[in-house]
Amino acid sequence: METSRFTLINLLVSFSFFLTLSAQMTGNFNCSGSTSTCLSLVGYSSKNATTLRNIQTLFAVKNLRSILGANNLPLNTTRDQRVNPNQVVRIPIHCSCSNGTGVSNRDIEYTIKKDDTLSFVATEIFGGLVTYQKISEVNKIPDPNKIEIGQKFWIPLPCSCDKLNGEDVVHYAHVVKLGSSLREIAAQFGTDNTTLAQLNGIIGDSQLLADNPLNVPLKACSSSVRNDSLDAPLLLSNNSYAFTANTCIKCSCDALKNWTLSCEPSQIRPSNSTWPTCPPSRCEGAESLFLGNTTSSSCGPRSCTYAGYSNQTIFTTLSPTCPDSAGPGNYASTFSSSFNFVMVLIQCALLCLCLL
Repeated sequence: METSRFTLINLLVSFSFFLTLSAQMTGNFNCSGSTSTCLSLVGYSSKNATTLRNIQTLFAVKNLRSILGANNLPLNTTRDQRVNPNQVVRIPIHCSCSNGTGVSNRDIEYTIKKDDTLSFVATEIFGGLVTYQKISEVNKIPDPNKIEIGQKFWIPLPCSCDKLNGEDVVHYAHVVKLGSSLREIAAQFGTDNTTLAQLNGIIGDSQLLADNPLNVPLKACSSSVRNDSLDAPLLLSNNSYAFTANTCIKCSCDALKNWTLSCEPSQIRPSNSTWPTCPPSRCEGAESLFLGNTTSSSCGPRSCTYAGYSNQTIFTTLSPTCPDSAGPGNYASTFSSSFNFVMVLIQCALLCLCLL
């Protein structure tokens, strides 16, 4: 009886291990749907030399500036910039949450060429960022071995919009290299191996699969962007920048600036034809203060910061907020301190009575 129970426990442990491993092998990233859409990142590398132009076309990135910003490259970098073999380029993708999983939108498609197989497309063309099983699943391909030249397939890259422990992060699909460890990857991206393991549903290095995507959370700069803004949530990781508000605003994230999003007018013509020129970016309550400017106040320096945009307006706000020194906030603090002091006195009196 005892032997049977021991055998049953071993079978359950083995089955649980297999399920966890299988979940990792699918290449799915959990996405609860707390934020239904967002911008995510994937790390792409080619075994052969290529150009930014080819990468932009492959991933259907509308504007080269998006790739330049994600990689913190100068704006004058051309499309014909060479990308060396195995050089990793970060690609921003639009992510959507559905049924607990995040995938890129349908903009990214691939047309089958002569001698292509789904496995070749997944591992060689898209650098292991997606599995051929996932391509087959979302495109409802009856037999993955029977595809024809000219067929177009949606490439569902893994992504997520979930917060991590209540904090905004940029989810990055990192293709694991042979011989890597969770500790090495965590150190490379400024996180820890426990977080990586839990986020990806694995136990340790034994389940870290080479040439497969791993969900890596990159810390995002905090921002004042409103929830009703057309670009919310505006999430940028360290050493990156992006254009928003129809390219009228350039925002950047720099850990050296206290992990706070820094935005300023881009001096670029609007990308939307409905805006003949960029709307003014004056700060509410301080008409002489423009976006990116700083002013002095009774509670210290305050900056005019970007807060998002609508179809007609660019939103701004003064930050940090300047509390009224005579307001209820200070009164509440005083009351709390006095209340705590009284409670200590009462407790001391009760203790003395007990000792008598």
